[in-house]
Amino acid sequence: MFSAYWISVLSLLALGCFILVFALDGAVCLLMALPLAMFLGVIGAVLGRYLGMACQGGLPSVLPLLLVLLFPGLVAFERTTKPAEPLRSVTTSVLVRAPIERVWQTVIAFPKITEPPTGIFRCGIAYPIEANIEGTGVGAIRHCVFSTGNFVEPITRWEEPTLLAFDVSSSPPPMRELSLYEHVEAPHLHGHMVSHRGQFRLFEREGQVVLEGTTWYTHTLSPQWYWGPISDYMIHQIHERVLNHIKRTSEAPVQAP
Repeated sequence: MFSAYWISVLSLLALGCFILVFALDGAVCLLMALPLAMFLGVIGAVLGRYLGMACQGGLPSVLPLLLVLLFPGLVAFERTTKPAEPLRSVTTSVLVRAPIERVWQTVIAFPKITEPPTGIFRCGIAYPIEANIEGTGVGAIRHCVFSTGNFVEPITRWEEPTLLAFDVSSSPPPMRELSLYEHVEAPHLHGHMVSHRGQFRLFEREGQVVLEGTTWYTHTLSPQWYWGPISDYMIHQIHERVLNHIKRTSEAPVQAP
């Protein structure tokens, strides 16, 4: 049994190397998928061993062989009956020791983040750089600049200085693949993880400002129970980079003109 499992693991590693060499995907995505693949490898090893033993038994081997032949049809059926992706939300908050009006002005258009990317952002995950806005009030267009491109965010609610809400009309790829090649065009980087809307909420508490950032998004990667927490963590890290920058900017001493 163990030998069958490790053979399946070796085949998965060989497949990963094939994907890297032929620029079908990047190293980070493959590493994220590896634990799930190894878990599924256990199931595959058990079923493969059972089928191998059944094929030696004459007539009883018809059923497992029939299951193998029906497998492509089962996969196609699953794709046609796949339910709609759930709308996920991630909220992150930070305490800011500054007047709420000043925090608001930083929220709507924050200056360039000069701190170098750390953690997951060094592996190619898209990270925020700066934000600017065209106009004021509902209908204004906010542009949040990321390392992979711009988020275009039409303002839907402008309740100064407590709430800024927006839709996301266009968004860049969620990451740059880490690869042997300069550019990898993996299909899952387009249309599979989509931000739909977001908001910043501000309220005062004990002389401080609580600043909350929330993103609503969907992703099509399955299973959701595995990829959901990973994508939630990525968005939480993006929130923290933005909110901590707003906090530092708002708390900095005001320079005299």
